[in-house]
Amino acid sequence: MAGQPNLLFLMPDQLRADFLSCYGAEFIDTPNIDRLAREGVRYENAYTPSPICVPARALLLTGRNAIKNGVLTNNQFLRPDLGECGIHTWPEILGGAGYETSAIGKMHFYPWDISMGFQHRIVAEDKRWLLINDDYQKRLKSKGYRKLHGDEHEGYQENRGAIVHKIPWELSWDHFVGSEAARHIRDRDNGKPFAMMVGFPGPHCPYDPSLEYLEQFDPDDMPDAVPLVEENVPHLRRQNVNGNRQPWNGVDYTEFTAEHKKKIRAHYAALVKQIDDEVGDILKALNESGELENTVIVFASDHGDHLGDHGLIGKG
Repeated sequence: MAGQPNLLFLMPDQLRADFLSCYGAEFIDTPNIDRLAREGVRYENAYTPSPICVPARALLLTGRNAIKNGVLTNNQFLRPDLGECGIHTWPEILGGAGYETSAIGKMHFYPWDISMGFQHRIVAEDKRWLLINDDYQKRLKSKGYRKLHGDEHEGYQENRGAIVHKIPWELSWDHFVGSEAARHIRDRDNGKPFAMMVGFPGPHCPYDPSLEYLEQFDPDDMPDAVPLVEENVPHLRRQNVNGNRQPWNGVDYTEFTAEHKKKIRAHYAALVKQIDDEVGDILKALNESGELENTVIVFASDHGDHLGDHGLIGKG
């Protein structure tokens, strides 16, 4: 690498490793993510210290765990005077070292439009935050669309959040993020090294791929969920399972069958495939701009998704 290397941090939301072919998944092919694993370092024993969104992201921003940065739950965020407390984000540090810093996609900041040290932001926040007038919402409006809640789609409740999104692929969340990241890489001309974080809203629920991707996956080909142990279960664990199945985001998981889990997994795999294609486009933009060999690329997620394992859904 010549001079200061660029840093590109690719971060899907709620991605579990065993839905990537580089981690042994036989039901999906993720060639672009596999390329990163093949040409770089693939970690086999890496675990998130905070398996919920906001604490995990606060940790990644600051290098401090939840106890030290004060973000313990999803309804908290980094205090505005964290710099005075001796805590700085990596965008602040790299910006001070001459880097151009940018964040594209979902960051899960509160408030959603703060900078946290990023000099440039293009925002596409949580799929369920319909009232946020972020950059993605503005793009949709310019094309005659709007954000849609999962329950505005056929089969949302019956299929436990697994739907086909009504918005066409070219205007979908993850394609918006991937194309904006690629465009930003191609359009740069200031000569500075860059540090960019790209946050894909998928494959987080709702499990809402475009039809052309979903058609590549058969629920019957999906791996079975790890069964729930019903006998001699500690009371606290049983409470956790029962609480996890309570209605949230408009979906009731009280009845959560093997068929539900298989279907959700097929939709989730389709979302992962969508993101892999976006990773490929971003790598192409890096190569065309002559920056690929001078860029450190980190691909990681904040946490995974149970997808029915142990009778649970959501973060894990």
